[in-house]
Amino acid sequence: MSKTNRVLARMSAVALALLAATAFGDQQLLMDGTDTIAAPGLQWTAPKSIPPGAQMVLLYGSPDKPGPYIVRVKLPVGYKLPPHRHADARAVTVLQGNYWSAVGDSFDQSKLKKFGPRDHYTTAAGVSHFAWAETDVIIQEMGMGPVATLIEYVNSADDPRK
Repeated sequence: MSKTNRVLARMSAVALALLAATAFGDQQLLMDGTDTIAAPGLQWTAPKSIPPGAQMVLLYGSPDKPGPYIVRVKLPVGYKLPPHRHADARAVTVLQGNYWSAVGDSFDQSKLKKFGPRDHYTTAAGVSHFAWAETDVIIQEMGMGPVATLIEYVNSADDPRK
């Protein structure tokens, strides 16, 4: 088993353990049935690291600390995420809408693959990829910290932080 597959297997096991602990523990963060988009009390914010229009909420952990973290991201219809990469491997699940993604250093609509609700994919650390939201989309993304930079753009002109 490759190092990437071992990391992704460990991330999946941790995610399952977190969900089980949440469902059966004293704190019902995700499984209380009151809000299927995000746990009650959590606030969606506009992240500075991706182009305007998206919203994000941190559900678990912290990318700047050791261990797993889980975020959800809302993307409006037509949203394009330019080619970028992450320092850590990511596991993505589409919760709502039609989300298209592909590997590559430049945005090429013909390479995009469609992912719908309940679809899941992984992206290895350091792999350039890009995405497009055909509809309003919510994805859940899980990674392993610590990571110094959440996202690095292939073309620095695409980076909204600059």
